[in-house]
Amino acid sequence: MKQSDWNDRDIEKLVKKLPKINDGRKPESIYASIREQGEKQRHRKGKRIIPGLVAVAAIMIFTLLSPALLQQSPVEESRSDQGASMTDESKDLQADKAVSEKKERLSLYENMVEDAEVYTFGLISPEGVPVPVSVTKDLSDGEEWIDGYAQLAKLIPEEELGMEEFVPLEGTVSKGYGDEINFTLNEDQPYTGNSAMEYAFYYSLFYSFQGMGFDQVRLEDENGNAPQFSGYGVLKKIELPKNAKQAFFTYSPNGLDHFLVPDNLEYEDLDSAVTSMNESQSEFYESTIPEGLNVRVVEKGAYPIISFMNEVHLENMEESEALELIESLLLTARSFGYKQVMFENISEEEWGGFSFNEPIETPIAPNRITLKE
Repeated sequence: MKQSDWNDRDIEKLVKKLPKINDGRKPESIYASIREQGEKQRHRKGKRIIPGLVAVAAIMIFTLLSPALLQQSPVEESRSDQGASMTDESKDLQADKAVSEKKERLSLYENMVEDAEVYTFGLISPEGVPVPVSVTKDLSDGEEWIDGYAQLAKLIPEEELGMEEFVPLEGTVSKGYGDEINFTLNEDQPYTGNSAMEYAFYYSLFYSFQGMGFDQVRLEDENGNAPQFSGYGVLKKIELPKNAKQAFFTYSPNGLDHFLVPDNLEYEDLDSAVTSMNESQSEFYESTIPEGLNVRVVEKGAYPIISFMNEVHLENMEESEALELIESLLLTARSFGYKQVMFENISEEEWGGFSFNEPIETPIAPNRITLKE
């Protein structure tokens, strides 16, 4: 990875995630333990949630990269600059363009969809954090929404997004009675018996079908029985409320890619959800609201008014942070059923395609991605 790909914010976030190490074991003992754990995971078709090993790998990688990133000599820098080719410059321009296009919108909005269908998939990070990502698909004549789900689940570039290999899930999705979705687990599925896997499985399904017009996901094994989980007990169904009433934060699985994720708590009202966004209760999530910035919510009429107690200058913020601030608030409002939000006390009338002198449409799904054809 080139030094230019990193900025102070990303390096600081990555360093904060590194655990403190105080291990008196011999290196041979540690290596043998890691290898033994790795062998136990290989029988599960590549589906794995191994935060411990990932943490160790992250430390090793960071240790190897630190001298190159932080102690590069002037001579080496000069040689590197002199050896840069036009091809490298072209690649950098393409990368900058890709980042710029991504920053246009983090989420999926109604005006981006047209006649396509919307799909959200619950991916799982190496730290076991569920992350929703959203795509659109034009269905062919005779295809139903459920057909598109099965097709797209095989195309999600999990590794490129910094995620584990988790979808498609080990089971079969089918249309149930009324507004139900049925999920039949395969006999050799890896989701029961481990609390971390159960949590990942639960929210992978929840993110995939919540807000898509379904009331619940009904679970069964290949014999038609409700599956038994160590943490949930016998789980017959996963309820899918129309409005999840959640607060959104920013999360980075690798220190570079950033996603807007809900905290999976249910709040009484939008004001309490926004208040909670000032400080995340999770070690993995970070607040999108700058320190010292107070936010007030008034819920009256067709849309809420989100007021900043101190005037916000979006042009003075990093573009990515400004986008995360605005869109996390919009997504939080959407989770309470609001389709529009009015902002107050933002210095810019127009910024990033948003018009702050009128109500702004809320996103219909978080973390939009575009699949390669």
